[in-house]
Amino acid sequence: MEEEKGISCSEALDACEELLAQKAKLGKEVPDLKKRADSLIVQIKQTNVEHEQVKKDTAKAGQELVRIRNEYTLAEKKLETINKKLEKEKQRIGKEIEDCYWQANVTKEEVGTASRMKAEVESHGFTLELMLGLSKEFAGYKNAREKLAEGLKEHGSLKKYLDNLYDEATKERARVMAEIAGLESQKKGLADESIRLGNVLSQLQADVAGEETLRHFYRRYVGLSGLMDQLAAWEQVYFMRCGNPANMTAGVFDKKYGNPHFWTDKPPITCPHCGYQRLYFDKKIYQYLNWLAERPLKITLGE
Repeated sequence: MEEEKGISCSEALDACEELLAQKAKLGKEVPDLKKRADSLIVQIKQTNVEHEQVKKDTAKAGQELVRIRNEYTLAEKKLETINKKLEKEKQRIGKEIEDCYWQANVTKEEVGTASRMKAEVESHGFTLELMLGLSKEFAGYKNAREKLAEGLKEHGSLKKYLDNLYDEATKERARVMAEIAGLESQKKGLADESIRLGNVLSQLQADVAGEETLRHFYRRYVGLSGLMDQLAAWEQVYFMRCGNPANMTAGVFDKKYGNPHFWTDKPPITCPHCGYQRLYFDKKIYQYLNWLAERPLKITLGE
């Protein structure tokens, strides 16, 4: 062996004892590695459970979004109906005002009579405009005189009767405006809730995509976890390649016969494959690691 490999028997025995010691050390690490593998399996199962929960939450959020959209559509239809009613009421009032204007087409005698009536009314502290307004209030009734007498009997005075009519009209208008404002508020609230649920759904979809990326990474590299643990146990790692020109020439025709690459935990002296003494750092690997080839490398794994 000394003549063939250039290694003395004492060095070979020392190397053998070192390998046996490493084997014993690795044997002690096997239970810990098994525990870590079991822990990873438990984490994968937990991740799958959480993924299923996220899928359920996503489906539930989608159903809630559909329900809110339906309520939003219903509220819009209701608001549209109210707007149509208000428009019809506006048109009706406008028509009544136009009818009053048309009915104001009076004769010369009626103008004189109106002048005398104005003077008579003003002598009692009223205005003609006020009396005309009162007449319009009762213009829609066939028996306006009886209606006015009934109102005076019920409320005691014309002013009180008019005040009551005004209060009722004001309350009705306030009620309608409040209902419209409430529907507008509901519409805005439904729109905001729809946007919020859309954002929640987008976040859930992003979370699902992220978990799928993690599962893909785990499936791709879980088989190499033992190798990575072994390399991390080394004090330093050297990634090397042989510079034998014969292998380089052979590799031009067939890559499997090219220069061998190898990893070691100590600075190498010769190629373990062919014994060639000119060795180079495998710079591609160091480039992937963003590490200078001349600096000793210690692999450190995350938790």
